[in-house]
Amino acid sequence: MRTMGYMPTEMELTELGQQIRMNLGGRVDFEDFVELMTPKLLAETAGMIGVQEMRDAFKEFDANGDGEITLAELQQAMQRLLGEKLTPREIAEVVQEADINGDGTVDFEEFVKMMSR
Repeated sequence: MRTMGYMPTEMELTELGQQIRMNLGGRVDFEDFVELMTPKLLAETAGMIGVQEMRDAFKEFDANGDGEITLAELQQAMQRLLGEKLTPREIAEVVQEADINGDGTVDFEEFVKMMSR
């Protein structure tokens, strides 16, 4: 965790340990680790990032510049920026989770809220 720039407090480590024991039977594979750490890292990162940096990040995903990130744009960006080839279902889940107004896309406000979780 510290290698990734996340400096958990003793309390957070205790809570994480309890979560692992309760939800994961005491075992954590890589996917479980990512699922547990992503919200914490994003919240910490979003708190350090300014509005302009958020806009710049949003533009990396919004390929056509229309102010909305579509399923296709998210899939392309994940491949281009992170080398991640997510399945259509995984992409749909990410958009669905971030899409507060239910229009099937992620606008800038939704993007910021998603990154702040």
